This record gives sequence, C-alpha cells and structure tokens, in this order.
Amino acid sequence: MHLIIGLGPIGGNIGAHLAQLGQKVYGYDFNAERVREWAEETRSSAGSDLAALEWPSVDSVHVAVRMADQVSSVFEALRAHTTRPLTVFVHTTLAPNDARRILSSAPDNWRVFEAPVSGGPQGARQGSMTIFLAGPDATPAEDRLLADISGRVFRSESYGQPALVKLLNNALATYNLAATARMLNLAAQQGVPAKGLFEVIGVSTGQSWMSDNLVDVQYDLLLKDVGLLIGEIGSLPAADVTGEVEQDILQARALLSADPSTREPVSQG
Repeated sequence: MHLIIGLGPIGGNIGAHLAQLGQKVYGYDFNAERVREWAEETRSSAGSDLAALEWPSVDSVHVAVRMADQVSSVFEALRAHTTRPLTVFVHTTLAPNDARRILSSAPDNWRVFEAPVSGGPQGARQGSMTIFLAGPDATPAEDRLLADISGRVFRSESYGQPALVKLLNNALATYNLAATARMLNLAAQQGVPAKGLFEVIGVSTGQSWMSDNLVDVQYDLLLKDVGLLIGEIGSLPAADVTGEVEQDILQARALLSADPSTREPVSQG
C-alpha cells in the first residue's frame, strides 16, 4: 500500500494516478472535506488518523505538503506511529538547507528520497511529471514505482541538490514569465495590442512554456520557490539585457560545449 500524506494538487493526483493503475493507496490529510472528496473520486481509503493504518502493509510513503515545518511534523508523526522500516519520498520542494537537515534526521531504518517534482497537477495525475531525486540507490521495486508516477527522473548525489535544481529551473521559469508579462505591458503602453503581440510570441522566437501558459500558470508557487532560492544563495542575477549579456551567453555556451549532445547554435530570424 502507498500512503499519500497531503491530498493537495500534487499528492492527491499522485495517489489518484496510482489508484488508477490498480495499486492500493491510502490518502491522509487534516482537511476532512478533501479526504472525503479524494476517497470518493479514487474509491480508496483515506482519513486523518495515522493510528488507523495497518503499518506492515505500507510499501511507500509520499509526503506532499507545502512547507518545511510540515515535513518535519510528518516525520515526527511517522516516528510516533511506527518503528518499522519505511520508504519515504518527500515531494515537497524544500530550501536546500532544509532538505539536508530534515531528510538526514530520519531514522536509520528509513529509506528517504528527496523527490521534488515538476509538471504540476496534470503531470502528477498522468504520471508524466519530472522527479528530481536524491537518496539511497533505488531498488528495482522503487525504480518501478518511480516509473509509474513520473515520465523522467533526474538523479543527484546528495540531499539538497534536487531542491536546488528545481529552484534554479523555477527561477528561470519566473524570469520567462515576468519578461513575457512586461513585454505585453510595454506593447500596450506603446499602442500595440497586447493580444496581438501575444499571438506573435506564440509562434516566434519569444515563445516559451511560460508564455504559452501565462494565463493559467500558478505563479504564487513560482514566487515561493524564487524566495527559497534567494534565501539559499542571497540574490539572483538582474535580468539586464543591456549589460554583459553577450558574455553571459558565450560563457553558458562554453559550459555546454563539453556535452556532445548539445546542439549547435541556430540563427534566429
């Protein structure tokens, strides 16, 4: 049985996907209405009392809460309810320092994976999300479980690195989102209809995943991750395209040139 702790957009959909695959899932959340709706939708057991679980039947625990202190509380609750070995996947995006501190504090008989995800609720529901992973060497059963719930797994050497990779990626996504929004606002200020420019962006060199999803993207989560990254490294580079941007581009190309799979630069019209 797979125990899902936190039935929000990510945890709830991971559990629903596993249930759809025919696997036994138990959903846990403090929100009684959320528990009821998820149980009805997935036809799986759910509740707000870990004492009600048959712990010997728990194959994996998936933690999908929002904040670092909530992850710590989950770890305390798990320790209080069972002394059995556990395999725990922490899907919550933590600050790298918090990831190192909290995950390293787990009991020695736990197999703890830092496993933040990208792909949003839809990716979690479809089993197509990306997982950034650190922890012990995965067993064949753990690899199969990861394959069931994700489309791609990027593995890191130590706790904190998956969080940093995700935060860097989401900070870049926020740059793209902010730049698109500012260009649309600038267009309107200059008398160009924003909707017209938006159509051009969708089929031209300014296009990005963020521009395609500007209307619906959960920007509050992106801004949370930007805050976590700033807390880790102090500040982010200014998005200045009039400064040393050429040097930055050439340096990034040089860093990538060691990878034989990197494509040659292409000209943009």
